Amino acid sequence: MRDDSVIAEKKRRGARRRARTRADILSAAREVFAERGYHDASIAEIAERADIAVGTFYLYFHDKDEAFTTLLNEGFEDARKRVMEAVATQEPDGPTLPVVIQAILQHAYEQRSLFRIALTGGRQFTSTSPVQTAIAEIIAEVLEDAHKQAALIGYDLPILTSLLTGMITQAIAWWFEHDTPDPDAMTNQLVRVLQHGLPAHVFTSQP
Repeated sequence: MRDDSVIAEKKRRGARRRARTRADILSAAREVFAERGYHDASIAEIAERADIAVGTFYLYFHDKDEAFTTLLNEGFEDARKRVMEAVATQEPDGPTLPVVIQAILQHAYEQRSLFRIALTGGRQFTSTSPVQTAIAEIIAEVLEDAHKQAALIGYDLPILTSLLTGMITQAIAWWFEHDTPDPDAMTNQLVRVLQHGLPAHVFTSQP
């Protein structure tokens, strides 16, 4: 029994060590991709930043592409969970669109390096980026609830989801070059347009 417990403890330590190394590699990859973009980032630089040998990198990831994809997929799955947790805390009876938008923008503002990598990392995506997919899933859930309550009669939900996702994505991209406005002010700008639209004279030739 004693030998079994020693072996079990060694296995647990080994698993924890592997988990730490994997996390270190992804953390280093996040830094390198954010600084250099996908194409200019190298496995050697990622390994150096993680303080591991290049061979160790290949024990965890097949190539740079797998590390990049894993970083985004895991990052945005975590982001989705955190946003929904924040929404649930503020709106226990069901999320409202302004609260969801604020939660998304707040998290994106805090995790700008991850969002920058996904949107401007330089890799060519064959489909919608992870940023847009994660945002669209959250927005679609809110709109579906509103649709069930007959609050969106006459709207095409897929198109509306895509339009809102685009607006939120562009708000996030603004922060890649600017530190302001903060998430609350950005949310107010976006929600104001959604609630009230633009002044009538913008759409006519009348002053």
